[in-house]
Amino acid sequence: MLPIIKETLPEAMMLKGGCFIPVHQREALWIRFKSTRPFAVKIFLAGINAISGEPVIETLATALRRARLLHEEKSIQDYVVIDPANHSQLWLDGIAKQNGSVMQFVAVPTGSGYSVEAQVANAESTGGIQIMVTPIKNAGLAVIQVKSLLYSTMSFRVRLSYTVFRLLKKIGQHFGTPVEQMSLLYKGYRLDKDCLISSYGIEDGSILFLVLNLRGGGDLMPYNSVPNGEMSLGIGGLIKQSILRDPHPSTAWDGDNTAMFNIQLLSADVFEQVTGAAPPPSPVTAETYAAAGLPFFEIQGEKGEGVKGLFSDVKSVGQLDTENGVGGSDKELAFPTVQLDMTGQRVGFRSVEELVRSVRTWGITPIL
Repeated sequence: MLPIIKETLPEAMMLKGGCFIPVHQREALWIRFKSTRPFAVKIFLAGINAISGEPVIETLATALRRARLLHEEKSIQDYVVIDPANHSQLWLDGIAKQNGSVMQFVAVPTGSGYSVEAQVANAESTGGIQIMVTPIKNAGLAVIQVKSLLYSTMSFRVRLSYTVFRLLKKIGQHFGTPVEQMSLLYKGYRLDKDCLISSYGIEDGSILFLVLNLRGGGDLMPYNSVPNGEMSLGIGGLIKQSILRDPHPSTAWDGDNTAMFNIQLLSADVFEQVTGAAPPPSPVTAETYAAAGLPFFEIQGEKGEGVKGLFSDVKSVGQLDTENGVGGSDKELAFPTVQLDMTGQRVGFRSVEELVRSVRTWGITPIL
């Protein structure tokens, strides 16, 4: 943090570390994922897992709930997978409410009783957003064969953790061809230059095909491409979105190098007092959005994959307003000091395969 900000932030917030962003009350937000290599990512809303609904500190009740889900042949995955070379999670709009749908992340004042933490944990002592990131293990050395119509077949010794661009650079140096004039194909798909070689399942002995980029004509189909489309916004803040299953084996993830960081949410007024900079303007209201006839968004091919959390009793802001008889303009924001993990201790990561094995190894019988 900048020194000038250190002078204006409360001491408790300084001790938490991480970063902070300005939000307006009831402003919906989403998290976009972009990476050049695979990661497993857990999102916690004030210590509550946004995918599973379980607390960051697991209990016996957590194990019992997982046993019940397995008995019902449902997924117990509690993270999303970011993998540029596979059909992976591109973004997350909210908590996994039901199969194929999520409830939007909406900013509400701490202490209002509207937060996920208040409704799931019956307390509001943590606050903010915690993100836990687990990298995929570094791949080893491999000998890759590169075939081309113009050049003879050549073998290149590379690390599978290299990017495709780095491999192309090595090929270009050998043949005297600029990188921008070449593309690599594997199993009929063109490889993205920014992705890791290992992301495509390439291994020692794999055969790649080198082609020259010619002017004109259509592009080759990208590897596991996901078409852009529209998303639909439903009643009660429900959005169509799938939490995609982990396609990797449990041994692929480097749990020893898992890291967690905090994101604190500050009201727009507090943000300006702390930084001296004006926050982004308030978003339009739902009424303005609907009156303008703006399109909602839906992703083509977004089908439920059975990954959802324990949020059946979590109510939307609108539902709570109706129950509480609240209407009209929003109440003034009040953000008390929150308590986050200030030690920097990391939370261990377990893949969905490991979670399944642990439940079955313990022999836990679900309460039906």
